[in-house]
Amino acid sequence: MKKTTLTILTMWLALSLLVACGSTAHSEPAATSAVIQPQTSGNSSERQDFVFGVYNFSKLDPADSYNGWGTIRYGVGETLFNLDDKLEVVPVLVTEVVLSEDNKTWTFQLRDDVKFHNGKAMDGLAVKASLERLIAKNERAASDLKIASITATGLSVAISTAEPNPTLLNSLCDPSACIIDAAADDGTVDFNQYPVGTGPYRVRNYVEDVSATLEPFAAYWGGTPASKSITIKAISDVDTLALAMQNGEIDAAYGLSYDTLDLFGPDDSFVVSQAATTRVYMLYFNLERTFMADENFRRAICMAVDKESYGSVLLNGAGTATKSAFPSALRYGDDSQMTDVPDYNPEGARTLLAESGYRDEDGDGFIAKDGKEVSLRIVTYGRTGLPQSAQALQSALQEIGIAATYEQFESIDTVLKAGDFDICAYAYVTTPTGDPLSYLSYTTGTGNGGNYGNYSNPQVDSLLHELSLEFDRDKRADLATEIQQIVTSDCAYSYLFHLNMFMVTKKGVTGIKQSPVDYYQITARTALE
Repeated sequence: MKKTTLTILTMWLALSLLVACGSTAHSEPAATSAVIQPQTSGNSSERQDFVFGVYNFSKLDPADSYNGWGTIRYGVGETLFNLDDKLEVVPVLVTEVVLSEDNKTWTFQLRDDVKFHNGKAMDGLAVKASLERLIAKNERAASDLKIASITATGLSVAISTAEPNPTLLNSLCDPSACIIDAAADDGTVDFNQYPVGTGPYRVRNYVEDVSATLEPFAAYWGGTPASKSITIKAISDVDTLALAMQNGEIDAAYGLSYDTLDLFGPDDSFVVSQAATTRVYMLYFNLERTFMADENFRRAICMAVDKESYGSVLLNGAGTATKSAFPSALRYGDDSQMTDVPDYNPEGARTLLAESGYRDEDGDGFIAKDGKEVSLRIVTYGRTGLPQSAQALQSALQEIGIAATYEQFESIDTVLKAGDFDICAYAYVTTPTGDPLSYLSYTTGTGNGGNYGNYSNPQVDSLLHELSLEFDRDKRADLATEIQQIVTSDCAYSYLFHLNMFMVTKKGVTGIKQSPVDYYQITARTALE
């Protein structure tokens, strides 16, 4: 038995799941109930309808892009494992894990009481089909999971990976890995509207961009859902969302403007639930654009950014300035280790630009180099805090003599993929599965899908490969720190601040709160009492 691997994996599942290498270790089924087991509600006549207003209404096929966030957020689906408030992996639909001696085959024993919304029992073959559908449809998930083959019999599922994958359990927490009845995706229904999951609620009616009405799933393995129905209401305008909350049209709201903390916080009629999350607000720099390819130019931009003010003023105190992609609660999010990140220093930025050959050649107040006027295109999208940050950046750049335009898009993906920008203000959940690899690889690895600025550093690529194979958690943290040190020293990105997310509920609402893991919202306990 490999003692090192056993120790590491047991730490990952320390709350309720025992792990063995090449042998079997059982956990009691009751242990998983501490994770998500709901309290049983009374009869349906005593239950009430519940309305949840959200600014970012989602489609629901977990295998399609990032739509799994909606599947999990709305209580329609579940993953084999969840992340707890400390970002540790805990079991949901699994009772036992065995890892082979070569670290390439993971065998899971499943709960024996889980059913899909169509009444079909969830067994090994169903889980196999769900995961195979996922890796066929979702390139990001396929890259993270690294599955070579899956075998199943009864309530047992064995996943073999092409190479040792220390983050497999973390990747199985990703909403994309939500377990659905793949056999039900036969073309007769749109799985982005009516997926067949295992969660406490199933979709009764879905109106694209408007609402989803959910009904309780009577055969839910975790007990009777507490609400008579759940309505997810799309309200994309934050002012309208706040008004709906004030007027009592909705029972809970997610995605409100941070200005409303002053409105709802002091009012005893409402409860504000707030939690520090791993969502970072950052700047992409497009290194293929003429001036952005200059490291000194990028460094001057970083020196122009007043991160403290952005978090405290623009987000009403809900943003914590950072030098790292990850929050300080995580070992690999230690700002003190980011030793070459420029501090706010606009005068120093002007000096650096001048030393690098940038001058105001025609007296208009804006710099040029070698006869070419500097003009940058800043882009972003509508997530709360991003437009404000982008506009503040535009003003800051103009203060140091850099002309810049600003444009906001409803969807930023097309602009990013086309490379039609110099700087993009963006927000990422950097540890959606409780591990740094996915984010770092996706955004900083050469040629990878989220590396919109086309950054490339062979040393970073080598370290990412090491990180992808390392099982020791302390060594993983060291590698993640080293990667960030290089990336920030190159001024390839600027990490601005980490976000405290929040939601507002009516007084008396139970079973829904802001989680550090931003895709856990509706549960079997969600109700207005």
